[in-house]
Amino acid sequence: MNYQAIRAAVENPLLAAFGALSPAVPVYFDNITAAPANSTTEHVKVNVTFGITNEPSLTTSFDYARGAVVIRIFTEKGRGPARNQTLITTAVNVLETLNNSTKNNTGVFFRLGEITGPTFSAVEDSPLFVGRIEAPYRATVIS
Repeated sequence: MNYQAIRAAVENPLLAAFGALSPAVPVYFDNITAAPANSTTEHVKVNVTFGITNEPSLTTSFDYARGAVVIRIFTEKGRGPARNQTLITTAVNVLETLNNSTKNNTGVFFRLGEITGPTFSAVEDSPLFVGRIEAPYRATVIS
C-alpha cells in the first residue's frame, strides 16, 4: 500500500491553495509540523486517516484504501466567522476539484464522499475560532 502517494494526492493541492492566498495561510499535516502551542495566528490542520486498506482486487496493479480527510481551520477569535468561512471555502474547492479529476493510467485516483460541515466552535481557553469539515474517501493507487 502506498500511503504516501494517497496523502500527497490530498495534501499537495491543499498546501498549494492555502499558500496562494494573500497572505498565505500555514498548513500543518500529521506528524510533519505542528502549529505552535497556544498559537494566536490563523492556520489549517489536515488529518488524513486510513480505514480499510486491504480490499482484494482482480489484479495486483491496484492498491485500494478508504479513510477520512479532516480539515480544521483556525482563525482569530472574536472577529466573527467570515474569515473562517472563506478559508473553509478554499478547502472545499480543493476537495471538489479532487472529486472532479480524471482517472489516469498511473498515480492516485481519489474520490470523496459527502463533505460534512462546516461545524464551528470557540473553546473558552483557546484564542482561536475553529471551523471543521470532513469527508470519507476512497483512493486507488494505480501502478
